[in-house]
Amino acid sequence: MAIGLGVGLWAGVATLHDQIEDDTGRLAQLYIERADAVGDDIVQALARIRQSPAAPCSDADLAWLRRIVIESRHIKSAVRLHDREMLCSSTLGKLPAPTGRATADFETSRGRRVLVDTPLIGMPGVRGMVIEEGNASVVLNREAFIDKVDPRLDYTVVADYDTRRDVFISNMPPAGLALRTLVSGEPVTVDGRRFEVRCSTAHTGCIVAALRDRPRATGSPLVMAFGLFGLVGGLGGGVGLVSAIARSRSLSRRLRAALGNNELTVVYQPIVRLADRERVGAESLIRWRDTEGHAISPDVFIAVAEEEGFISEVTRFVLRRVMAELADGLRQRPGFRVTVNLSAKDVLDPTFAGFVRHELQAAGVSPGAIGFELTERSTADHDAIGRGIQALRKAGHAVYIDDFGTDYSSLSYLAQLQVDMIKIDRSFTLALQEGAEQSLMPQIVAMARTLSLGLVIEGIETDAQARIVAGIDRDALGQGWLFGSPVEASHLFDAG
Repeated sequence: MAIGLGVGLWAGVATLHDQIEDDTGRLAQLYIERADAVGDDIVQALARIRQSPAAPCSDADLAWLRRIVIESRHIKSAVRLHDREMLCSSTLGKLPAPTGRATADFETSRGRRVLVDTPLIGMPGVRGMVIEEGNASVVLNREAFIDKVDPRLDYTVVADYDTRRDVFISNMPPAGLALRTLVSGEPVTVDGRRFEVRCSTAHTGCIVAALRDRPRATGSPLVMAFGLFGLVGGLGGGVGLVSAIARSRSLSRRLRAALGNNELTVVYQPIVRLADRERVGAESLIRWRDTEGHAISPDVFIAVAEEEGFISEVTRFVLRRVMAELADGLRQRPGFRVTVNLSAKDVLDPTFAGFVRHELQAAGVSPGAIGFELTERSTADHDAIGRGIQALRKAGHAVYIDDFGTDYSSLSYLAQLQVDMIKIDRSFTLALQEGAEQSLMPQIVAMARTLSLGLVIEGIETDAQARIVAGIDRDALGQGWLFGSPVEASHLFDAG
């Protein structure tokens, strides 16, 4: 019996370690995939800048640069250079005189230069990441790569430049990683801790990562379960259940269990009318804390749900929760609209519109009280997506394109989809400077008006930004920390 208990506990500890390693490796690989997407975007944008058919910094060339930014997922500004001096950009237009940049932090033998965190010309107080190659340059939010790392990880990202390696970003002492041989899938030990390694096959660089708060074996439900099975069933019983229990602890299965047990929550970020700052709606946002109380990033678990094919269960969970929490308030406030995020799978599901109709009818809520948001990436198959969008609009729901400007869509393409509104990505808001005459925002607003599209401006954090946006389009709606952080349903209808 003691042998069975010991073997069961040993198997439990081993499985716990395997689970930690698997989860860490998955999060590290997710970072590499996201970072590769940013890298692809940079390479494509630099190439497109160099391919402009127009004379440098002419009106046609500036239009070309602005189109690159609008159609890019991560690029915030496209810049024309000569002899490493800035001539014009999609944000500032043509400069009065060529302006030099700071010295690059990294430079390759191919001539690509990287300025990791540098002041942006013509934008006082704003810093960004700049990538230069030849006569082309792009600007990214300086958090573009940091934001891709799951917050539960201790990590270092290294980049290889020809014969040397540099620490690119890190939240821990690098501990000599610049000198270590790193192979994807082969862990390394740093100061007695095991770190998982994942490397890009498309771009230079590796991430070395470990969970910041490792579950302790003592008191772990997983270990105790193995001990119990070992005690009751002996060697065969304890070890025979290793695979089943390990699988049940995977992020995917934990998420499924959380959905089934109603352990996820929904919060709501207010949306206001900029003209008078009255709350006219809110975006519903799903949140998850696991059984240990750790907050798991929506970017991570939504990606898992999409990858594993049960994202529609997440969407339906959110809509049911919105009806349970807000039905009374929505019935009392005609014109107030709560939006729910959709995936392409939801829009393509022929049963989805019927599900929505049933839930709203049961709650006595008007279809106009619920809108749906799709990301630009979700609109890739525009013929099929367009049909799904029209089914929702015919049922009385407004359809939004979320984070406009961060992906691949053009406004004319969105017009073909016949959506109701676009939500302009917060990066455009952050780039606004009072008194600046050159900005993408007025151009987007003008095109949206031409196409009869409503606007929601995301990421409004200051009164100055709100005033600028309201001056550009008083009919626009606004969303951001200035108007309220995400709140529980009980506080949504409080005075803003």
